[in-house]
Amino acid sequence: MITPGRYDYCGLYLRGLSKDAAVDLVAQAIATSLDGAVAQLNGLEIEVLRNPGFVSDAEDFPTWPIKIEVVKQEAAPSQMVDAVSKLLTFAWRAGYEAVAACDYEDELPAEGGYVRCSPGGTGVG
Repeated sequence: MITPGRYDYCGLYLRGLSKDAAVDLVAQAIATSLDGAVAQLNGLEIEVLRNPGFVSDAEDFPTWPIKIEVVKQEAAPSQMVDAVSKLLTFAWRAGYEAVAACDYEDELPAEGGYVRCSPGGTGVG
């Protein structure tokens, strides 16, 4: 059995937008088109989903309505960090709340969004 690596996966949770708007946001952030809700980018697969764990009016980010899964296929770890960073910052600049859940949040802007969404954080603006 192959043990997953630190950079193999990241889940991004967003709120404040629809799935269609999230697909458009991903396309703009990574400057490529999606096949439905899936993009292939330099050895990465990025998929926009309605979060199966969504809970209306919940504050905890794992229950937010949109989930973007980023899976490393043949990409280098630095490409994974770069892609997730672009998605996060693009979402924030568009005024949406976004948090990344992965093993390398410490390498992402605002610690993956935890700093922005925590009490006393800087918010989405």
